Amino acid sequence: MGIERGGGRSYHRISDHRGGPVARRYARTLLFSPRGGSGEISAGRHFMPAFGADGLLPCVVQDAVSGAVLFTAAMDREALSLTLRSGIAHFWSARRGGLWHRCTPGGGALRVTALLVDGEQRGLLLQGWCVGGLRSAYSRAVDLTQPPADLAIRLKPAAASAAAEQTLSLGALP
Repeated sequence: MGIERGGGRSYHRISDHRGGPVARRYARTLLFSPRGGSGEISAGRHFMPAFGADGLLPCVVQDAVSGAVLFTAAMDREALSLTLRSGIAHFWSARRGGLWHRCTPGGGALRVTALLVDGEQRGLLLQGWCVGGLRSAYSRAVDLTQPPADLAIRLKPAAASAAAEQTLSLGALP
């Protein structure tokens, strides 16, 4: 398992599917309940995640303290199993070619405090915290104040979009 650093972010990468100490400790991939009918999925008591054709389940990661969306990622069966068994968020990365988990430069892992599932069990909202905190990956916003033109949609700092969101939530039109 190595640590990759870049852009002020650190990642623990598990070099192969059983390479890291967490992976070795929690090596058995969980068997999830088979998908039932729509009523059983939306109102039932069993976790029946709907992995896509690529074997992945989208996951939105949110800071449990501030409520800020940190990043989006994907989980395969093994990453979800490791997350549930260890309490440390694990993800699948096609770019990295394996499992990984986000950490701070000091090595603190993203600890899971809640894992919410949508009604159809096709996506997850993972809430967690990390010693030292994590910055949101969403630092820019699409500028919605100007009409878009092909290939010329502008981005602005995300902080500038907060005032626009507040104005829209109060019922005023831009």
